[in-house]
Amino acid sequence: MASTMAPRIQFRHVAMSAPPERPLFGQSIAAGPRAPAALARGRSYLAPKRMWRSVMHERHAAGLALALLLAGCGRGPEFVEGPAVEPNPNPRAPLAAVLGFETGVPVTTEVAITDGVNAWTLEYGTGEDPAAGLALVGMRPGRTHRIEVTVRDGAGREGSAGPFEFETPPLPEVGTEFPPVETRVSEPALTEPGVTLFNPRRRRVGVSQEIADYNASFGMLMALDAVGDVVWYYRTDSRISDFEKLDNGNLAFLTADNRLLEIDWLGNTVRSWYAARRPQGPAEGVPVDAQTFHHEIDELPNGNIVVLGTEWKEIDGYYTSETDPDAPRKRQKVMGDVIHEFERDTGRIVWEWRAFDHMDPFRIGYETISPYWIRRGFPDTVDWSHANNLLYDASDDSLIVNFRYQAAAVKIDRATREIIWIFGEPSGWGALSDKVLQADGDVRWPYHQHSPSPTPQGTLLLFDNGNYQARPFDPPLPIEETWSRAVEYAIDEDRRTVREVWQSEAFGPDRVIAVAMGDADWLPETGNVLVAYGALVDPDSLGKIDWPPSSRLQFNQWTRLREYRRTDPPKVVYEVVLETGKPDLGWTLFGAERIDRLGR
Repeated sequence: MASTMAPRIQFRHVAMSAPPERPLFGQSIAAGPRAPAALARGRSYLAPKRMWRSVMHERHAAGLALALLLAGCGRGPEFVEGPAVEPNPNPRAPLAAVLGFETGVPVTTEVAITDGVNAWTLEYGTGEDPAAGLALVGMRPGRTHRIEVTVRDGAGREGSAGPFEFETPPLPEVGTEFPPVETRVSEPALTEPGVTLFNPRRRRVGVSQEIADYNASFGMLMALDAVGDVVWYYRTDSRISDFEKLDNGNLAFLTADNRLLEIDWLGNTVRSWYAARRPQGPAEGVPVDAQTFHHEIDELPNGNIVVLGTEWKEIDGYYTSETDPDAPRKRQKVMGDVIHEFERDTGRIVWEWRAFDHMDPFRIGYETISPYWIRRGFPDTVDWSHANNLLYDASDDSLIVNFRYQAAAVKIDRATREIIWIFGEPSGWGALSDKVLQADGDVRWPYHQHSPSPTPQGTLLLFDNGNYQARPFDPPLPIEETWSRAVEYAIDEDRRTVREVWQSEAFGPDRVIAVAMGDADWLPETGNVLVAYGALVDPDSLGKIDWPPSSRLQFNQWTRLREYRRTDPPKVVYEVVLETGKPDLGWTLFGAERIDRLGR
């Protein structure tokens, strides 16, 4: 990994015959009323941070005077207390640790770490308080690490401590609480630097609401290094969709219960927001006047957040079938997408865009008549537009929004709220037909696609699920005749044309079919493409499975991450697979990002 990557650490505990009179930060203490049950099983318990801080404050005056005296004599900064390392007290991020110390003068901190194979250097500025604890993230599990700490004052004088040895805990057993992670390809010399952050999703097979709720009750973020080793993970109790590394270095993510959380790298919640009209009722955090939060968020340059939401409309004479145009119609509750921009501090909405105001709700797609929103607490509701991605483009103050069931990505002018162009299956747009980009050459239109994003070359990259390959009421292709891919298009806004320029894979015996989710990202240093394959059909189910969710939910799914060299033919330089080999339990993912490093 790059030297800027942060590690995760854990104390190598030393057996003690008696507890110290006043335990310091990170030291073992004997069992007491607050010691966990784990201590009774032979594992040591670490003093809480507030106990360490109280000891520090008792000695602070004398230590501070000594530190100032030594600094005045031209010596480097001295440690008033510590350094000491405590395993992360937050069990949601069990591989993280906390480094604590005091010097008495403001310092920058450098932490050098090695496990004998990998080496990192972590840096912390004077704005991060080591007395409150510095997050140590990024170390591999089940290894002994050697750690050295160097501090520098404003004059550049140094003080140091260490080396210390710390041992990270092993990963949990693979099963229903932790996914199998298998690296099949790793060529670090050819891959983009950084860490791959993604969100594994547990998936039991079945169509019942009970199974849907079980699957939605598991949320995880996981980070892998260049060889596919787990270097950080976070566990929560609600399925995660989109996530972002914010400009302040923290993480933000959406959950299945219509919440948006900002956490630090120790897994502590920094701030949270929720859709005020969500079916689950009020939650902790700042309410935002929205019906739902779903799929996707983005951070704007002004610090505000944009998020996908929804609104209901009851529409007369609406479709009841996707396959029979002559089926009786009726008054239906129809769900359409809304984009909300809100202020982080207050939750106040300052800008909105509503699909119902700009698009025809009678232009439907396959799975519009599906139980997607019914399973999420909205009875008797059909899913018209199904946006699954949005991305802000600062180059022209626009938003690109992807509508899965419309088989289209739409570019929106933020200032006017007008649609600039529509890229996708060109039929049935009516009054918007002049906005639709026309094919330049042989273009295979994407269907049920995800994650369109502009590249530095001005092209558009997306993950094409390729589902159905048709729109009602044309018959879909059989599922076994389709495939999924990352694909890049050149868009000429002046000529209003689109041309296909690259794809990750073609139809063939090794094709894969993602029936949901997926992501494709341009990587800036190498020009490689990172592809997250969402929910892949088990090849053994082909010939038995059909498109409707009622069919495919009865079969297992798996997923993979790949990094491609953008060549012809493409070269796979990184591949990680999550596959159980079991008929009743699988793992999928929503998306993935290559971030420069763990930590802030």
